[in-house]
Amino acid sequence: MITILLVDDNGPIRKSLRSLLETAGDMQVVATASNGVDAVEKARSLHPDVAVMDISMPIMDGLEATEDIRECCRLTRVIILSTYDDPEYVRRALEVGAKGYLLKDTADGDLIDAIHAIQGGSHYFSEKFAGIAESYLSQKGNA
Repeated sequence: MITILLVDDNGPIRKSLRSLLETAGDMQVVATASNGVDAVEKARSLHPDVAVMDISMPIMDGLEATEDIRECCRLTRVIILSTYDDPEYVRRALEVGAKGYLLKDTADGDLIDAIHAIQGGSHYFSEKFAGIAESYLSQKGNA
C-alpha cells in the first residue's frame, strides 16, 4: 500500500483528490493538510511514501514545504500538483527535490500514474513540462 499525504488549501480539491486516489486500490491517504507547516509536521510524524503538494498555500508555500519534507523525510517523494503552468515553477520544484510536477487540470488522468512512477524511482511531469524537466535533470546528472 502506497501511503500518501495530500496537501492543498482548497477543501473540495482535497476531498476530490482523496476520492480519486483511494479508487486506485493500492493507495491510502494517511493525512491531509491545508498549509505547508501542517504538511511538514504530518510528514515528520507519518513518513508517507508520497506527498501530493499544491504550491500556493497560506503560512508556508508548497515549494518551501517540499524542501523541508525532503530534508526531514528522505524517503518521502513529492509530486507538485498546481495550476501554475510556468516552466520556472517546474525548475524550482526540481531544485527543492520534487520528483514530479502535474497541472491540476490533468490530475484525473495523470496523478495515479505519476504516483506509481515516482514510487518506482522515476520522475513524472505533465506532458507540457517533460522537455524542461528532462533538460534540467540531465544537466544535474539525475536523469
